[in-house]
Amino acid sequence: MGRIIVIDGTSNAGKTTLCENIERNIRNIAIIPGASLFAKIHHEKYPEIPGIPRNAKEEKENQKFFFKLELDRLIEANKLAKQGKDIFMDRGILEILSVAYSFEYIKRWDGIYENAEKLYKKFIAITSKNGIRLPDEYIWLQANSEEIVRRNKTRQIKRGQKLSENDWIETSLINRQIEFFSKLCIPANRDKIHLIDTNYMTEQDVLESVYQLLKLEDREMERDDD
Repeated sequence: MGRIIVIDGTSNAGKTTLCENIERNIRNIAIIPGASLFAKIHHEKYPEIPGIPRNAKEEKENQKFFFKLELDRLIEANKLAKQGKDIFMDRGILEILSVAYSFEYIKRWDGIYENAEKLYKKFIAITSKNGIRLPDEYIWLQANSEEIVRRNKTRQIKRGQKLSENDWIETSLINRQIEFFSKLCIPANRDKIHLIDTNYMTEQDVLESVYQLLKLEDREMERDDD
C-alpha cells in the first residue's frame, strides 16, 4: 500500500512545480492534479467549474462544489495507492479551509470559514463511513509575500498568462495563509506535517528536501540518468 501525500501551502509557493518535478524524477508514483485540472479531465462529471466568487454567498456555493470534488480526488488517490504507488496530491481539502480563513478576514465575508469547517466535518464523516483513507503526510510549502509576487509574475509572463488578480498575491492573503498552516504545525503533527520554507531555495533544493523528509532515497526513488 502506497502513501498518500498532499503538497499544500501558501499561494504561488511552488506546489504545482514541485509535483511536476516529482513526476519527472521519481518512479512508481502518481500525481493527482489540482482541483481545476482534475475537473477538466473529468469534464463529463464536472462540465462547469465555478468562477471567482463575488460575495460570501457565492463563496459558500463554491465550497460545496470543491468539497465534493476533493472527495473524488481522494477516492482516486486511494485507488492508486492500493497499487503500491506513493500518491502525491497537488493541494488538498485544507486548501479550501485556508482560502476561507483568509478571505473571511480580508473581504469581511462573515461565516465563510465556519461554513467551510462544517463541510470539512461532513467530509471526514463520509470518509470514515466509507472506509476512504485520509492522507498520510503533508508537505507544506511556504514563502513570504515578496518572493511570491516575484515568482507569480515570472511564471505567468513565462507562460504567456494573464497576471492574477491582486487578491492572490497581496501580503494580507499570504500572511493569513501562513497563520492558518502554522496553527497545524504543532508537535503532535510532527511526523505527519513537513514544513519547507522555500524562500531562497531553488526548485532542485525543494525537491531534495522532499527526498529527505519522505525518505524517498531509501524506497522508490530512482533518478533517471538521462
